Amino acid sequence: MKRALVFSLVVTTLAACALDPAPVPTAQKGSARALGVYTTNLDPDLERQAYDALARDARRREHRFLDAADPGHLARSIRIEQSDLEAGVHSPEEIFQLGAQIFHATFTPEMGYGGKDRPHLTRFHEGRRGGPDAMRCDSCHWRGGPGGAGDGADNTYLAGDGDRQSSALARNPPSLVGAGLVELLAREMSAELARARDALVAKAKAEGKPARSQLVAKGVAFGELEARPDGGIDGTSLLGVDTDLVVKPFGWKGHFASLRDVVEDELNVHHGMQSTWLVAHAEPARIGAFGGTDPDGDGVKDEIREGQVTALALFLAMQEVPIADPPEDQDHIVRLGAGEARFQALGCASCHIPALTLESAVYSLPSREGGAPVRVDLEKDAAVPRIAPPIDGGPLRVYLYSDLKRHDMGPALAEKQADRGVRPGTFLTRPLWGIARSRPYLHDARAPTLEDAILLHGGEAQAARDAFAALSESERADLRVFLTSLTRARRLSVP
Repeated sequence: MKRALVFSLVVTTLAACALDPAPVPTAQKGSARALGVYTTNLDPDLERQAYDALARDARRREHRFLDAADPGHLARSIRIEQSDLEAGVHSPEEIFQLGAQIFHATFTPEMGYGGKDRPHLTRFHEGRRGGPDAMRCDSCHWRGGPGGAGDGADNTYLAGDGDRQSSALARNPPSLVGAGLVELLAREMSAELARARDALVAKAKAEGKPARSQLVAKGVAFGELEARPDGGIDGTSLLGVDTDLVVKPFGWKGHFASLRDVVEDELNVHHGMQSTWLVAHAEPARIGAFGGTDPDGDGVKDEIREGQVTALALFLAMQEVPIADPPEDQDHIVRLGAGEARFQALGCASCHIPALTLESAVYSLPSREGGAPVRVDLEKDAAVPRIAPPIDGGPLRVYLYSDLKRHDMGPALAEKQADRGVRPGTFLTRPLWGIARSRPYLHDARAPTLEDAILLHGGEAQAARDAFAALSESERADLRVFLTSLTRARRLSVP
């Protein structure tokens, strides 16, 4: 009882001492200080984590009171100026905290949530514009910690008629852990493919006849490309990538090349909040038909500033790296080793490639306002646990278990319609790192277990699926133990 009382007093004291009861006029003048419990560090001591988690909860509660006493306090506290980020006013840790505030904030109509024609929460989306269907980012991305996957109840139903579930595309919120490293891998792969294309075009021009070659990036084959002497290219034999040769590692179908693109699309589709960039550049079907600086017609302009997009993108980029956490029981350790070998033997690793090499862990976000890029070093500044160089030297290795490529997954997973040009049965290879903390599985959360997900594979994965189906129960158990070891670092949080 005494320990519980002390625990409660300490948490209350932590919250009270850290709070600034005065309204916070702008982000650069104190929001990072006011909500500074969002940190890139992870205390290995679970008791210390419990204190920190309860302190965060107390802090959020007090800020709700501040917003009740001074409406608009929260909205002002998450307004971030791009010029400050580009000038280096905020450290990487502060940028992480600022992005976390937006990720955990409850959006309101006063902030621009919703739109004149879509003022309320809606379960089934109408067209490209979407919902809104949630009031916070973390209401769907929560499993296992910030930026995690969602449960089946968190599914979004996109691009429908606004009324019937059957008209829409079901999408389960994917985990975003390690997202910055995933984008960096995709950038390097895209650059490698572009160099190969340019060399092929130069060859065709020099020889005066078509030149054809296999395209490979980081050991992943993307089919063939043909270049003509006039500089044109034929990409009909490409595999798993668009003809622009840009590897797009985000979204179930691989629609987005960068976290900035993801952030702007998700704020718009799920919260009805348009960034200043989208307002200036997107078509009415995507952001609303009312035009001008308030395309969704809700009376709120400048809903999401460029600085907010940057801070939120960097918060996601700085998310932790999932880990391999082996079991303690010796029999299970033996099973894990056998399961990892079986993962290779079945052919799973041909698409879920265990690791890809990375040349640089510096995440640079170019300015769209003519200023300097904002940079963070994910090897030094990201949330713990971070990527680290191999003990025996050599390049960084990202153990994501994916080739970042689209594949035909067969009729069992095929949808009724294409999704923004990607065929109904084609999906991006989902990274398996952290998968033990991201159930349910597949794009529509139809698979409650990993085994269910495997057995629903088809198309290019049919042979591996059939090989798994032919295993004995004991052999399947080995693979399940191995996949269960792909998890996230333990952390305590308060909803």
